[in-house]
Amino acid sequence: MKKLLTVLIALAIVGSVIAANPTTYSTSRASGTIMISGSGTYTTDLKQDLKSSAWNLGIDGALFLFPQLAAGLEFGYSKDFYQNAAVDDGDPIDIETIGKLFGPRVYFFLGGKNSELTPFVKGGANYLIRKGLEDEEEIWSNQNELGLTASAGVLLNLAKNVGLSIEAEYNFEKGTAVEDIDTQQLLIKFGIRSFLSD
Repeated sequence: MKKLLTVLIALAIVGSVIAANPTTYSTSRASGTIMISGSGTYTTDLKQDLKSSAWNLGIDGALFLFPQLAAGLEFGYSKDFYQNAAVDDGDPIDIETIGKLFGPRVYFFLGGKNSELTPFVKGGANYLIRKGLEDEEEIWSNQNELGLTASAGVLLNLAKNVGLSIEAEYNFEKGTAVEDIDTQQLLIKFGIRSFLSD
């Protein structure tokens, strides 16, 4: 919580500095502009004797249908790894969960023509494919997970066509089988966005 508060305070300070020193370039996105975005996270536990790590990558592309409205697709890949203590003092058991997702996205940007900080909202649906491995042997798989996602964030424009983004994202996932458990996630995502236009 302290780290998140520190990040938010830093963003507020950067925003204040930028607001006090406006630039003259236009950050308006014309219809037909292509947006390409990427994000990634990696975490690992440094305190436990048994290894664990998690990382995910995401990339999306969208086309501005109107100056503030864009639609496109997002693709993602994630991998969780951890070790379970073995029975009878044997070697630890490696457990992996691999996930893939893709789905449509709609973006609405709220910034003006010369706004360095551009708020935005995003929504869409996901189709998820997951599988679990134990010591590199597949033990289960699930290709029938559906999900919804919604987020709100802000884009810090570093130049006319490049910016850094931070967003709070909410994910709801619903299994299609009776035994599946519905899950909900709230996460913070950092990424970089580029805009291609004439």
